[in-house]
Amino acid sequence: MRIVLLSCLLLLPGRRVSFTPPTELPASTQGTGEQRSEALDAAEAYLALIDGKRYAETWQTAGPALKGMSNEVMWVNTLMLTRKIIASRGTRTAGRRVQHPRADARAPEGEYAVPEFVRRAGDTTVTEKVVMQKHESHWMGVGYFVNKRVNLVGGKD
Repeated sequence: MRIVLLSCLLLLPGRRVSFTPPTELPASTQGTGEQRSEALDAAEAYLALIDGKRYAETWQTAGPALKGMSNEVMWVNTLMLTRKIIASRGTRTAGRRVQHPRADARAPEGEYAVPEFVRRAGDTTVTEKVVMQKHESHWMGVGYFVNKRVNLVGGKD
C-alpha cells in the first residue's frame, strides 16, 4: 500500500490534488495592511518550523480547520515526504497575499490568509502557499501547498 501511495504521489508533482468536489468559495480580498502583516509574520514563523523539520510542532500550533480535516500522523508524514521531494534551495521571497472568508469548502467560515512564497535556484522555481486561519486572535497554519517547476529549456520562467 505504501509503495502504491508513494508512486501516485511521485507521479503528481506540480499537480493540485483535491478530494472534495469543486464548489464556489466566497471572493477573496486583500485585507487590511495590519491583517496582511500579521498573517505574513505568522506564515513565516510556520515555514521556519517546516524548514527546521519541526513537523510535530506545526501540528501542535495548527488551527482547528486543519485538525478537523486531518490527523497528526498524516500531516507530519505528508510534510516529511513533501520536503524530501522539493528539496528547497535558494532564498525565499514573499509574493502575493490574499484574505479569504473560507479557504476550503469543508472549512468553517472565518478569517483566512494565503501568503505565497517563491524560491528560485538555478532553473528550479518552488512556490509555497501557506494557508493561515485566524483563531482566537492568533494566526495558525491550516494548509501548506507546494508547486515545484523545473525549466528544462533554460533561462527564467
